[in-house]
Amino acid sequence: MKFIPRFLSLLLAAAASWPLVQVCRAQNQTSVTQILPVPDGGQFYVDGQYYSHGTSAVWPTGSAHTLYAVPQGTPAVGTQYVFQTWQWSGGTLAGNPVIVTADPTIKEYQAMFVIQYSLNLVFFTCTSNPCQSPGTVYLNGAPYTSDAQIYVSAGSSIVLQAQPAPGYVFAGWGPGIAQTIQGFQDTVTVTSPVSVYPIFKPARPINLATVPAGLQLLADQALVTTPVTLQWGYDTVHNLAPVSPQNDQQGVPWVFSSWSNSGAAIQSYTVAELPSPDTVTATFVPGAPIDISTVPAGLSLSVDGRSNWPSFNFLWGVGQSHTLAAPAQQIDANGGVWAFANWSDGGAASHSYTVPQAAAGTGAHLVATYTPVGHLTITSALAGLSVTVDGAACAVPCDVLRPTGTTVNVSAPASAPVASGSRQDFLGWSNGASSSNLSLTLGATPVSIAANYHLMNLLATATAPSGAASWTLAPASPDGYYDSQTTVAVSVTALPGFHFQSWSGDLSGPTPSGVLAMAAPHAVQAIFNKVPYVAPSGAGNAAGATPLAAVAPGSIVSIFGANLAGDTVVGPANPLAQTLAGTVVTLSGRILPLFFVSPAQINLQLPSDAAVGNSTLTVSSQGQPDVQTALTVAQDAPGLFQQVVNGQSFIVAAHADGSSVTAASPAQAGETITIYGTGFGSSAPARPEGYPVPSSPPCVLQDAISATINGEPAAPSSAFAAPGAIGIDAVQVAVPADAPSGTSVQVTVTAGGQQSNMVLLPIQ
Repeated sequence: MKFIPRFLSLLLAAAASWPLVQVCRAQNQTSVTQILPVPDGGQFYVDGQYYSHGTSAVWPTGSAHTLYAVPQGTPAVGTQYVFQTWQWSGGTLAGNPVIVTADPTIKEYQAMFVIQYSLNLVFFTCTSNPCQSPGTVYLNGAPYTSDAQIYVSAGSSIVLQAQPAPGYVFAGWGPGIAQTIQGFQDTVTVTSPVSVYPIFKPARPINLATVPAGLQLLADQALVTTPVTLQWGYDTVHNLAPVSPQNDQQGVPWVFSSWSNSGAAIQSYTVAELPSPDTVTATFVPGAPIDISTVPAGLSLSVDGRSNWPSFNFLWGVGQSHTLAAPAQQIDANGGVWAFANWSDGGAASHSYTVPQAAAGTGAHLVATYTPVGHLTITSALAGLSVTVDGAACAVPCDVLRPTGTTVNVSAPASAPVASGSRQDFLGWSNGASSSNLSLTLGATPVSIAANYHLMNLLATATAPSGAASWTLAPASPDGYYDSQTTVAVSVTALPGFHFQSWSGDLSGPTPSGVLAMAAPHAVQAIFNKVPYVAPSGAGNAAGATPLAAVAPGSIVSIFGANLAGDTVVGPANPLAQTLAGTVVTLSGRILPLFFVSPAQINLQLPSDAAVGNSTLTVSSQGQPDVQTALTVAQDAPGLFQQVVNGQSFIVAAHADGSSVTAASPAQAGETITIYGTGFGSSAPARPEGYPVPSSPPCVLQDAISATINGEPAAPSSAFAAPGAIGIDAVQVAVPADAPSGTSVQVTVTAGGQQSNMVLLPIQ
C-alpha cells in the first residue's frame, strides 16, 4: 500500500526516541496482549505487521508499540470496513495510529469498525457532457442522474424515488432482493451488496377520445375525461376500459359501442416504439332504459346468459342486441308451478332482442307471461315408498305436474314389507282420506299430500303337535299382523285328546295364556301332551248313525275319539286280536275282539251274549290313562252298511252272482239281492265271538226281519249271519217288479221292530 513506507518511517523514529531504561526493564518482565478487530475482518497493523483477525502479542513490560487501523478497507467486493476508534478496558484511545505501552494489566485492545455495503444504482451510463439522463433517482433525498455506487451501513433502510425527465416515463423498478416496491418508490434494506434498477423509457403521446366528445374513460383504472393526452412509455402495456353506461353533461345516457382500434371493451393497449402520437377513440350510442319482468312477478329469467342480475333494469345501447331466455317451466317461492306463455315483444321463450331507435331516452318494458300449472306433491315418512299416479309408478317424494283442472288418480300400496315379520300398512292420507286410492282435481294452488303408514308386526302361532288346540287372540287379526302399539292377549284351549304342557318361543310357563306387546314380531308355540279321548256318544253302530242310538249283541261297534291308540293297526281276520298297538277295549272287565285300532277310531265286535241295557266301554292304551264311554245295548239295533258317492249313501249289496250292486251295475226289477248290515239281532246257532261265522250250519237270524224298497214292503226270502264274516248280517230280498228303472230308490230294513238307517239302491 502507498502508506506503508511512511508508516514504517514513523515506527523507526518512534523507536529511536524510546528511553533505554524501558528496554532494559522489559527484559526483566513481559506482558501478553490481544489486539482484536470488531467485527472480525477489519484490517490493522501492530508494529508494522498486517492483520485482519485477532492476534496475541508478547511484549516486554513498559515497551512502546504502535497500533494502526486501516481507515477504510475493502476485503471483499461491495463490502468495506470503516474504522471508528481504538478501545481498551480503560476507555477510548484518541487518534490512529496510537502508541501504547505494554502493561501486564492491559489484556486487550479493540479496533472498532463499521461494515458498509455497496448500493449500486444501475440505470444510465453518462457518455456525454452534459449528460442527457432519462430521469433522476433520489436516494434518501440525494439526487443521482446516472449509475452510482454508494456505500451504506449494514442494516440501513434506503428510500429511492424515481422521477422521469421530459420525454420519458418511469416504467418501474427491476426486481431485486430485500426491496419493497410501491409505484415510483423502492425501499431497500441493505444486508449485503445490492443493485437497484430504475427503468426509464421514452414516452409517446397517446390521445384518448370519445364519440360524442366529453365522455369519460378508464386509463389504468384512473378516470379521465376526453379528449385527453397521456404520455406512455415505449412497449409499456396499459389498461383501457369504457365507463358504460354514463350520462353526458346534459344528462343524456350513452352506452359503449366500440373502440377505434377494434379492441375488446376492456383491453390491454401496448405502446408502439414510434415518436408520433396515437389516438384511440371510444364510440358510444344513445342509451335506452329497458325494464324486464315476469307475470306473475318474481319468476326467474336469463339475460345474456346470466340470471343473477342485481335487478332487471338495464340501460342498453340503441341497435345493440341482447339474449332473453325464459325457462319453459319453473316453480315460484310458494311452490306454485308456472309454464311459459309468451314475451310481450312476440319473441320465442329464448330469443335475441335488438334495442329499437324509438327506445332511445324513453326505454322499453319487456314482459314474460306465465300460466299456472297444477302441482301435486306426494310424500311419505316411509322411506323407499313408490305410489302409482295415473297408472304409472312414482317414487316419493313424487312431483306431479298437470294442466289446471286435471283430475289425478293416486294409489298407495296397501302394505310394504320392512323386514321378516314386519311390514308397513297404509293408514290414510294427510287430507283425511282413508282409502288408498285417491282422486284429486288440481288447481293453481299447489297441493301436497302424505301417505301415512303404521308399523305392523307378525304374531306367529303354532301348536305341537299340530291341531292340538284352538287359539283365542284378543284383539283378533285376520292375518296375524298387529299394529306395533298393540298389546295382544293370547290363550289356547286344548282340543279333545290333548293336554296343555307349556309355551315355547316368546311366551313361557305352564299357564295356557299370556300377553305380548307387538313392538316387535313374535312367535309362540303351545306344547301339548296327547291323551286318549272318546267323543260324546262316541260308541255306536259301525254301519253309521241309526234311528236307535244303541248297538246289538254280536254286532260290529265303532268307537270315535282322539289318541285312542298310538298307531293305526289292522288286526288279523281270524281270529280277531284282543290287543292292537298296545290298545285294549273291555266291557265290564271283559276283553273284546278288535278289527283295527287308530288314534281316531276303534272297530270291535260286541259279544253275542252282551247284556241288554246300559253299560260302559273302557279303552286302555299303553302309557296313557284309561278312557270310558257309555254304551246302550239293545236286542236289535239294525244298521245298513253304506258307500258314499258324491255325498249320497248307497247300499252295500250283492247280485245273485256275488258281484257288488253299484251305480255302474245296478239292480234289476224282480232281482233278488243280498243286503249287508250289522245289529240285526241274535242268531241260531249263536254266532261265535271273534271268529268268522261258519258256513254250516247256517246262523239264522231269530227276530222278525222286514224291508221296504221305494216305500213299499218287501218280504225277505232269508236273513242270516254272513258266513265267513264276523259281526255282519245279510238279508236277501227281491226288488219289486214295478220298481222304477233308471233311478235310485230308498231301502230300509227292520229287525225286531227297530228300523235301520236309509240307503239308496240304484235300479236299472
